[in-house]
Amino acid sequence: MFSLPHLSFRNLLMLVLSTLALAIAPIAAEAQDRIPERLYVDLARGSDRNTGTKTRPFETISAAIARLPEPLPRSVTIELAAGRYTTTGGHAMSDNALELTLRMRPGITVRLRGPAAAGDLPVLAWQGGRAMVDVRDGDWWLENVQVGTFTKRQRRGVMVASPGHVTLKNVTFRTRSLSDAGIYAHRGGQVSLRGHIRLNEHLHGNADAETFCGIIATDHGLVRFRERENASLEIGNGSLSAGYYGCIRLGCDTARISCWTEQSNNLAINNGGRIDLHNTTVTLKAKQRRNTPIGLEHDGHILGEGARVIITGDNNMAIALQKASTFTCNDIELRGKYDYCLWASSGSMFVGRFKTDVGRIEATTGANINIEKIDGKLIGPVEAKHTGTVSLPDRNVYSE
Repeated sequence: MFSLPHLSFRNLLMLVLSTLALAIAPIAAEAQDRIPERLYVDLARGSDRNTGTKTRPFETISAAIARLPEPLPRSVTIELAAGRYTTTGGHAMSDNALELTLRMRPGITVRLRGPAAAGDLPVLAWQGGRAMVDVRDGDWWLENVQVGTFTKRQRRGVMVASPGHVTLKNVTFRTRSLSDAGIYAHRGGQVSLRGHIRLNEHLHGNADAETFCGIIATDHGLVRFRERENASLEIGNGSLSAGYYGCIRLGCDTARISCWTEQSNNLAINNGGRIDLHNTTVTLKAKQRRNTPIGLEHDGHILGEGARVIITGDNNMAIALQKASTFTCNDIELRGKYDYCLWASSGSMFVGRFKTDVGRIEATTGANINIEKIDGKLIGPVEAKHTGTVSLPDRNVYSE
């Protein structure tokens, strides 16, 4: 009689699992082959009863996403035809919020991509949801699309929380609010930016009330550019806002940020937030006189290594640092009129160079201002009080 050699329970279990793995592998490979590399969505000629092929596209975006298995074993591109998508379709998600949450194998990405050729974009036009796009899990990519149609029921654009990650490439935002964001990263969510990112860029010249659309990183959220060449950021009425250890990293070629809203700084950092300007030419204009183009408080930080910062306007202050904040920058140009060109207080620190004339400077309450170079004239006055210190390029030191 044939008999098996003596096997321990552990060895027997490993033998059974190995046998099952060998049996399942062809089935898994076959299942992966059944997942198409591309799905198609077309409002004009699609139907959610179709199979999502180029000749038989879906009508709505959620129908295409519902076609994907979980966990997703291979990358998939969803091609979006131009059109005005007034609903997600409501398949396994809200009809007024594109909910992107899908477990994926490492290295797998789902791309939602509009036509590469210039012309009409796919426009996400639903209204009333907590966000136009809500990313919670998985690695997603939005490219050549417009988010929002500039109605007051489209407050927030793309919102991302951990473990979600989304890449935005050549994306235009048309949302409007009093202080909300087109791009919002929170709770460890990550946003990667590529190409040209535009947030209500048509408002640089003029903006009505309730047209704000900015970028917010908070609670360890991260927003960063992944490329420099042919990459830019345009915000017509909004700001970059980082707080509670959120971080925004530029690194694109150019960034232009205008802000028309009361009590909103162009670069607003607080409570441990950080903005890195990384070799970007940044142009800032605060349209309201009481606003500050660069305003930091409560341990806020800006690193301007290799950056060129151009501040234009007519404001009470061009740069204000409060409560242990820091700002370091290679080159700053002041173009306009300011009661204070640079004001620092409460243990804050500034190190940088100015390419233009510099007016009033003040350090107070233990703040330290170190100006390495001024290419223009120092018009002043320069004041240091309450143990503040100002160091100038000619080695003059003002302190109290």
